[in-house]
Amino acid sequence: MEEQPVPAPTISLGNLIVNVFSSPSEAFEGLRTSPSRASTWVLPLILLIVFASLMSYVMFSNETLRAQFMDSQSQRLQQRVQSGQMTQEQADQAMQQTERMGGMMIAFGIIGSVITMSVLFFGAALVFWLVGKLALKAPAGYGKYLELWGTSEWIGLLGGIITLLMVLGMGSMYASPSAALAVLSNFNPSNTVDRLLGSLNIFSIWQVIVLGIGLSKYAEKPLGTGIGFAVGLWVIWVLITTFVLGAFIA
Repeated sequence: MEEQPVPAPTISLGNLIVNVFSSPSEAFEGLRTSPSRASTWVLPLILLIVFASLMSYVMFSNETLRAQFMDSQSQRLQQRVQSGQMTQEQADQAMQQTERMGGMMIAFGIIGSVITMSVLFFGAALVFWLVGKLALKAPAGYGKYLELWGTSEWIGLLGGIITLLMVLGMGSMYASPSAALAVLSNFNPSNTVDRLLGSLNIFSIWQVIVLGIGLSKYAEKPLGTGIGFAVGLWVIWVLITTFVLGAFIA
């Protein structure tokens, strides 16, 4: 009688969270050989949405941070006036409407956080799935890449907590564990160099390397291959957010 293959043990969520920080290779090897579980990615997604909503609440309820936001809005409107995109009267009306919104800004910020975090979460997993399938010939389905992205987001959540503490401690909405600290006192979101410095976040880079390790494990390729693809995708994202999306707020 033929012996049935022994199924690989399922890695627990607790071990997964610990290992993504201490031993990502072990974490993603465990993910690769474990059955798909929605809880692996649903929990970090929920926590990301909750945390992003908290950030929005803090941003618009803290008087110092709210004043910085209003000042940045005023500067952007003045830039549009100077470039001829709107008149001074239109800019003044826009600022008055923004100031009257009050508590509605918190509500809109939370709604925007829910939509943005969800789109980014599922979109990022889709991109990594396509890279894994088309470039690395990995057999894993989209659900496994949701697990890959969700697991890496525990690092993103830690970075978010530290960012929130820095924002409150330094009293600046632009504070973050990034190269932007070098120009924090004069940070200008309309400046391309400042935006680029803000993208060089230590936790983002850490998360990208961990994602690369996960890619290599899923595809059973050398670590350098997976990390190379992940870093390449990150560089493309930084360029898009700095030079393309950033142009809309300049």
